[in-house]
Amino acid sequence: MELLELAIYVLFPAALGLFAVGAAYRLLRYVFVYRSGFYVRRPRGIGHVIKGLIMTFLNPIILAFRGNAVEAFSGLIVLHLAALHPLVFLLAQHIAYIQQIIPPYGILWPLAIPISAITGTLQVTTPTGVVQRVTTIWGPLTSVLNGDILAVIATIGIVYKMVEKFVEKARGHRRVRTGDLLVWPLLLLIVLTGWLAAHHYPPGVCWYRLLLGLHITSAAAFVAVMPFTKYFHFLWGYWYGKLHEWYDNVIKRGV
Repeated sequence: MELLELAIYVLFPAALGLFAVGAAYRLLRYVFVYRSGFYVRRPRGIGHVIKGLIMTFLNPIILAFRGNAVEAFSGLIVLHLAALHPLVFLLAQHIAYIQQIIPPYGILWPLAIPISAITGTLQVTTPTGVVQRVTTIWGPLTSVLNGDILAVIATIGIVYKMVEKFVEKARGHRRVRTGDLLVWPLLLLIVLTGWLAAHHYPPGVCWYRLLLGLHITSAAAFVAVMPFTKYFHFLWGYWYGKLHEWYDNVIKRGV
């Protein structure tokens, strides 16, 4: 079995299983380790509850921008929201692959982003060999909203964060763990191998299959280790943690 087949049929499904185990472990820690303490309930109206929900999610973002606006903008807005998230979840080839695992994901086809700015009409071969055509809603915006541009932005951001973390680790910062250092090189490998495979460079079927196999293998490794690194907080801990905080402080205590 070559690397591409191993990655698609063995490594990635195994990584999803490890991710599920790790995510369940982190969730159970949130649920059972959390101590609410004593509180006095203060009744509040629905307006306060809704405002509390919004501000619970906005406050850490506001504090991040007040503390270090450059890092918050480059990390949250540029790297993640403007580059990595569209690449991971909306790139046409990724939608085709994820749809094979989660069929309802196909609802996102109208939002699909092309590999390059050549055309807004996409033709993608799914993992099962089906050629699927879809017209994206982005139209002329694909001149800037495409895999090539997003890959460049993501690469610059990842290299910056990778160097930053290694420098902090060298200076003895305790908040930087070994697992955190692993995430950024993995992300860089995922982006580079994906870009090379998408553009068939170096040319040749063997190179294409090797690079695509490396792309999926590195993505599988990232998915498997994510729950055990701080990067998991951005994906899960923030959302669940803030809902937990909102429920405990605003609904139960009326803060």
